[in-house]
Amino acid sequence: MSSRDLLEHYVTDTHGQVFAIKNLQGMVGAVMARYSRTEGGLRETLLREFIKEEQLNPKKASRLIERVLIAYGDDSVGELEGAHLSFESISMLATKVIEHRRIGGSPIEQSTRYVRYDFKDEETGYHYYLPESITEEGRKTFAHYMDRIFDHYSAMWQPLEAFLMKRKPLEEAEYDLAEMGSRYSEMKTPKEQSAFERTWKNDLKTKTCDILRSFLPLATRANVGLFGNGRFFQHLISKMLTSPLKEANTLGSSALEELTKVIPHYVKRASRLEYLAENDAAMKVVAAKYFANLDAGREDNIQLVEPDHGYIAENIGPSPTAQSVRNAQLAEEDLNFHAAMVFGHVRGSFQQIRETIKALSPQARMEIMDAYYGNRKARRNRPERGIEYGYPYNFDLVTEWAVYKDLMRHRMGTIQIQPMAPDLGFQMPSELEEAGLLEMAEETVKLAGELYHFLAEHHPDEREYAMLQGHRVRWSLAMNDRALMHLVELRSAPQGHINYRRAAQDMHRLAGERFPHRAERMSFVNYEESYWSRSQSEARQRVKESQLEE
Repeated sequence: MSSRDLLEHYVTDTHGQVFAIKNLQGMVGAVMARYSRTEGGLRETLLREFIKEEQLNPKKASRLIERVLIAYGDDSVGELEGAHLSFESISMLATKVIEHRRIGGSPIEQSTRYVRYDFKDEETGYHYYLPESITEEGRKTFAHYMDRIFDHYSAMWQPLEAFLMKRKPLEEAEYDLAEMGSRYSEMKTPKEQSAFERTWKNDLKTKTCDILRSFLPLATRANVGLFGNGRFFQHLISKMLTSPLKEANTLGSSALEELTKVIPHYVKRASRLEYLAENDAAMKVVAAKYFANLDAGREDNIQLVEPDHGYIAENIGPSPTAQSVRNAQLAEEDLNFHAAMVFGHVRGSFQQIRETIKALSPQARMEIMDAYYGNRKARRNRPERGIEYGYPYNFDLVTEWAVYKDLMRHRMGTIQIQPMAPDLGFQMPSELEEAGLLEMAEETVKLAGELYHFLAEHHPDEREYAMLQGHRVRWSLAMNDRALMHLVELRSAPQGHINYRRAAQDMHRLAGERFPHRAERMSFVNYEESYWSRSQSEARQRVKESQLEE
């Protein structure tokens, strides 16, 4: 067999300057690692060093990766090998543990916009996760409350859909279906009528899903698929094994087992990170010692954190000099830096945290930093994301959890979320009262609150499973102009959920108040009202389907 024939199985072009690699999963990192240290090209390296007697030599690849990753400590090689991984039927709470690891991985999550959760399996019941980490008696209580919450979700589905049908009857609906027309009365054939009816039904379904998602608890099961490189997966598994959520620990162990079958060397070092676990425990002590009296608040808003100009002025003194101004600005930046480290471990606004830190002694501030950084015994012992502070935009947000879910996946910024509790209130969809469902909706929120408090008392690590997607949470989002442009232009698009559209619009307005000329360049932010957010997307889908059939 010729060299060209051998190569055709592994590369898309056997002689061109640009080619793709195929059929080398688990080995391509080894080939590229070796290729970076030789004079020849990748194809020559593959033929010379990895193919023996017309067969790929996996033992040599295995030895090379072992040497590069373990002996040389060259982590970048882990970014040359990737894999696809699926997590199925896991809780929505666990999906965020996975998706919070943002660099090197690309997740896609089952959407509550298209999936109904009013079905009940004869054997397994409703589609929610029942934590194995709680007692048998606790599981009975958990299941009792979850069943009632899902009973209410299911009972609200058809009445709400019927209400929306009256708000947008088939005969009055309008969709731009190109040459077919825009009204049902304009459809000329049964096929066109069917396309219009399908668009209308999907429009109503997605709107019903959008409204009722507020009542789905975080124990609701979902699927997550993701592609990532080896370095990403090693980091992800380590963080999952370190999480206080037992479900995440179990999923991390399973992910390690499955990825070992396809990219074994790249996840070999994944393990529980005792360094971060110890830091988290130390920060809990610091939070209880200095920040126990913060007010969690109930406001539903988004604030852009301003520099503490009063603190700067105080530190400059009566006779400003360039050096005194510089020192005052550095002192204020250090104040914010400490507040960012504390933010994810307490419940209160960034401003409250900052005010508390201002009153602390230098020794107490050092205690915060010592707890957050911990005892770094190796280069890879790195603290959490609070020390990424320093972006021009730092938003302190109180939104429904569903908005956090939609926006936290933006990877060019820093996300932190505070411990969750139902005392921040619930974002009640206005349609529930109009549809005559407000009493049932309020009862659902009450049930979730009762379950939360039961879990907080008896099984505190599992209490957040009881939170509903409509419950408000406090979180922070920090980013630069390029990341903000991407987020606000994408998430303000008419087809987006109405609540995260408002969040994106509010962030853009706040940015404009601080830097008007920079915000003006974010010129594709959409402020149009769009109640039926998926209508035109559904219409475009029908048009594309018609064109494909032609």
